[in-house]
Amino acid sequence: MVELRTIIPEEIDRYLEQLVDSGPFNNKAELVRAALASYTSSIAGPKDQAFDKENIFAPDGQIYQTQYARESAYRGFPSLGIVHPKGVLVTSRLATSGMREWYPKIFRIGSELATCHSGLSADGIVTVRKIREAGPKTIDELVEVIVTWFWENTSRRDRRPLGICLLVATTMGGTPRLLGFEPSGGCVSSWAIAYGRGSQRMQVMLGSERPPRSLKEAEALAQRVLGKPQKWEHDETLNLEIGSGAE
Repeated sequence: MVELRTIIPEEIDRYLEQLVDSGPFNNKAELVRAALASYTSSIAGPKDQAFDKENIFAPDGQIYQTQYARESAYRGFPSLGIVHPKGVLVTSRLATSGMREWYPKIFRIGSELATCHSGLSADGIVTVRKIREAGPKTIDELVEVIVTWFWENTSRRDRRPLGICLLVATTMGGTPRLLGFEPSGGCVSSWAIAYGRGSQRMQVMLGSERPPRSLKEAEALAQRVLGKPQKWEHDETLNLEIGSGAE
């Protein structure tokens, strides 16, 4: 063990002696070592602490906090979106327990937009508020608003990444589209997207299907992919139709 010697003022030495007399340390050397260990731990980088606690790149090029957020989102109850010729069907599985019921995860925003999230409900609700406040009028504006919101929570050290994956159904421009966003801000567009618990299995099933030719086919496909709910589960569904004009 390396021996460290230093000269300290008498008043500090007396204070250390008082701490030793009243605390769990046997002598001043133990007290100083504990203080140094605590200080070093507080300033050491994420790699030195064996895990990353800030939204910065790891030496291997990854940002682990966004991956942790994604894992959190994928543990939530599943959400599924399916595009059909006249609109987009969005289904979310919820759970009930006695007199308690989970807060809805599907939100309608105007006549041409709806969202559904898997993961932390509070993060999903705040994200819906951001979209409402921005009031996007086009697909490009919509994507920019959502990606920017995810990016802000990923790049700033005083925030944490959002623990949700977000489905966005839209009929802007008279064309039904389904978009998917993950905590990193990554965006995909497809005729069918699944997030949440069991979504990997659901995406495999969807990969062997063809796009539905009607709302009825979309509903039947959603039931097959999600499977039968348990007694304490139920499905929440919204069909966003082209030109519906509903608020």
